[in-house]
Amino acid sequence: MDQPASLDGRSARRERNRLAVIEAVFSLVDEGKIPPPVESIAERAGVSVSSIFRNFDGLADIQNQAHVHADRRWAAHFVVSDADASQADRIASHVRTRVAMFEADGALMRLARSRALDHEQMVKNLARLRGKFADQTRQRFASEIRQLTPAAAADLVAIVDTVTSPEAYDLMAAAHARSSRQITRAWVSTLTSLLAEVGTATEQTKGNA
Repeated sequence: MDQPASLDGRSARRERNRLAVIEAVFSLVDEGKIPPPVESIAERAGVSVSSIFRNFDGLADIQNQAHVHADRRWAAHFVVSDADASQADRIASHVRTRVAMFEADGALMRLARSRALDHEQMVKNLARLRGKFADQTRQRFASEIRQLTPAAAADLVAIVDTVTSPEAYDLMAAAHARSSRQITRAWVSTLTSLLAEVGTATEQTKGNA
């Protein structure tokens, strides 16, 4: 009679352990342990190594599940609700959103990039994330993109995405010792100049028509 309740209890405990392991991956990666050793994950999560391998299909699966879990956390960042705002406000929002993501989970994105070299699922995860970044750019700067030829529009999306990418953030932070505040200022300035050139080129084209 108690079997269903017992099964529910084991399922709940298993899910708690899985979440504890995923959170352990987050914290270890944030500390610079990339990739985190399974022994460290087990210690941080408060579970045994054998328990980890009962709940996950190896270390690559743990890392993949951590990325999937983070993908859900990032969902709100990709919602563009300011497409009709002024250009200055949209630039500020775009940069602010991306910097917040990279501050919170940039280390996990670095892990995904490093594991993409030898794990097909990580390749897919990374491609999906980059697709979301590009879609976000297209939505937020749709009014500027509409003024351009298809080739120029594709160039603009690529440049904006490259300038405000996690790789660019890491390079500025690590190689150039720039703080998040300094990166924010530089990116806002760069996008402002870039999009101003789009407007100037469009006006010149109209004037020559």
